[in-house]
Formats: sequence, C-alpha cells, structure tokens
Amino acid sequence: MAGFRQSVGTDTDDPQFIELVGELSLTSPLFRRLWGRHEIRVRQGASLRFEHPQLGELRVDREKLAVTGNEGMILVIYHAAAGSTDADKLALLASTAAG
Repeated sequence: MAGFRQSVGTDTDDPQFIELVGELSLTSPLFRRLWGRHEIRVRQGASLRFEHPQLGELRVDREKLAVTGNEGMILVIYHAAAGSTDADKLALLASTAAG
C-alpha cells in the first residue's frame, strides 16, 4: 500500500484516482485500514535473471525512476554489480553492440 501511495504522489485530485480509492475503500476493510495509515515507501529495485543465448545466465538489478514533468513515464535501468561476472558479460554485450 505504501508503494501505491508513493506512486500516486501529489496527484490525489485526479478523478480516476479518487474513484478507485473510493471503490476500494468501500469494498475492502483491509484496503481502508492500510490506506488510512498514510505510509509512503520508496520503491525498491528488483533482481532479475535472464538466460542469454550466448552468455548464459545473466543476473541484473532493475531500478525504476519517475521522469519529472512527464506523467506516467518511467525510466527503467538494468545494471550488474560492479566487478561481477555479470558486469563483465554486460560489458561484452556493449562492446559487440558498438562494433
């Protein structure tokens, strides 16, 4: 719930948002209780695993960043831990794409 509240930000006067929160509040005591806490939590990244056809398993972290001034636009960044085998694999992919 805290992540949902954070994603809404200050756009709480949007009619569709008001309608959604109203419907959920009427039909779900759990939603009503959690929404009433007014908690906000920063979105956390996620770890993902891909199976690349040439490089095999590739583990990366994903971060989502809101783009200011562009409602609903999110920049998604995939990165590997510095110095890891996965970072080496990403560097190899970047070098083949550049050439």
